[in-house]
Amino acid sequence: MRKFLEANKNRIVIVTYVLLFCMFCFFSLMDLHKRTSDYAYFANKINTFIKNAHDSESEYLCSRLVNYVSAVAQERNFAELLKRGDAESLEKAAEPVFQDFGKRYVPVISVLIYDGTGKLRYHMIHPSIAHDPEQFRPTVTKGVFTAKKYTYGYETNIVPLYFCTVIPIRDSLSNVVGTIELGVDVSFFHYNLKWFFKDVKTAIFSNGKLIDNQGSYKIDSAEYVYDYYRKLKANDAEFFSKFIDRIDFNRAENDIELGDKYYLVSTSQILRDNRGHEVGKYLVAYDMTELRSRHWGYFYIWLLFFAITASVMLCINMVGFRKYERIITEQGNMLAQRSKQCALGEMLGHIGHQWRQPLYNLSLIVQNIGLQNQFGKLDDTLLNKQIIQANQNIEYMSNIIDDWRSLLMSGSSRAVIELQASVERAIAMVAPVMEQSRVTIENRITSPEHTMGFVNDLVQLTINVLLNARDQLGLVAGERVILLSSREEAGSLVTVTFQDNGGGIPDHLLKRIFEPYITTKDKADGTGLGLYLCRQIVENLDQGRVWAENRRFELQGKEHYGACICLQFAKIKTEEI
Repeated sequence: MRKFLEANKNRIVIVTYVLLFCMFCFFSLMDLHKRTSDYAYFANKINTFIKNAHDSESEYLCSRLVNYVSAVAQERNFAELLKRGDAESLEKAAEPVFQDFGKRYVPVISVLIYDGTGKLRYHMIHPSIAHDPEQFRPTVTKGVFTAKKYTYGYETNIVPLYFCTVIPIRDSLSNVVGTIELGVDVSFFHYNLKWFFKDVKTAIFSNGKLIDNQGSYKIDSAEYVYDYYRKLKANDAEFFSKFIDRIDFNRAENDIELGDKYYLVSTSQILRDNRGHEVGKYLVAYDMTELRSRHWGYFYIWLLFFAITASVMLCINMVGFRKYERIITEQGNMLAQRSKQCALGEMLGHIGHQWRQPLYNLSLIVQNIGLQNQFGKLDDTLLNKQIIQANQNIEYMSNIIDDWRSLLMSGSSRAVIELQASVERAIAMVAPVMEQSRVTIENRITSPEHTMGFVNDLVQLTINVLLNARDQLGLVAGERVILLSSREEAGSLVTVTFQDNGGGIPDHLLKRIFEPYITTKDKADGTGLGLYLCRQIVENLDQGRVWAENRRFELQGKEHYGACICLQFAKIKTEEI
């Protein structure tokens, strides 16, 4: 990964932005998940509020009805009237009950009184509701006579759906002798729920349809306030009819989009009759548009934050990389300048070393000419001979200068270069230095392999490796040898090895030996740039690669151990040259 990033600055930028985008997606999804969870939590809370409101209102309404009707029944002796079968007296006693509920803002639509045998003894239903008393049957079975407790639920006896409270009528011995069934219009619950929730829409779904206006009956009397309730319910039923087919009744809540509004539709409230059977569901639509807008608003804030962060990162990258490139360029220039100075110094040292012998010969020739002239033995033949020898030494010195100058001129374009000739030329240029250091070079590179690179690349690389090995071999007291060899690898690759018996490279420096300023010698003796320049040169070759090892090798029957510099490149076939 590190090499992948270091290969190109664009990769660093790409990876940076990919990581930034992944972080944005991660935190955005986490935030949306949290807000979605909050939305679900809020929906569950609304469902709980709806259920609690409905249950509490149902219980409260039943308590009011039971307390009031039970007191009236006891006060007016309904039990004795039922036992005697006095229908006329029972009607006179029960008549005020219906009228009184209207004044108490309770929308009672029916009052039915049955005796112990289940026979209808009294009924009071608003005239606008079409009904046949002969078809009425008690809402609950004989179980109410045994339990002696009131029950309540939603029934379909009088109208398509109404809230029915069944109150037992007890005699003086607490025996149940009859029942009173009070029917309440369901609009009562619509109104009360709207009292708890602002802008809430309610409806009842039963028998596969919405219960809207309870059929064809209509009550316009100002005496009964539930006319207002019914109008509210009818308006809400029209609202639900727009999307009733999109509601999944198997889910407790549904998200419904209607125009530019979003509604949470609760279907969790189940309506049951007095026997506990399901007869419908209470639908409640709560406007969630503002909450959803806030959720998306936070997402847009995340998006804006990402855009700002990305812009800041882009600016930082642009400024930072420019400064980074400037620093690297300056350091590269300094390193190149220093390497040139080192190369120039080494070149002058080698030239001076190779000039010593011809200069010494020239000095002897000049002295010989002077002595022969002094003794009168200088003739034309002797003078010409001395001149020829002097010119030979001068030509040798000039060739040395040309060789080292051409070595420093690598050219501006890549060309075909040959391994064997380059190695032999490099060995010839450093031969005097090697002889002085008592280093023996065994060259076993005999095949003329070709590759692409700059002129003199292989010559300069070989010289750097040989001189670096010479410096290490200076610490060896015995025999000093350098073995050069090459072999062909699979895939048209050639591997060249430079082995010495200098004892090897320390393990902690083995992988870093080609880095700049890394040296095994004292700081005063080495710059740490020789092998670094070798790596730079290898990068110019086709599929060029260089590495270092410590290994043993055999030469002339003797085993040696030392460092091995391995060079590998792709060769060019002879027909392609």
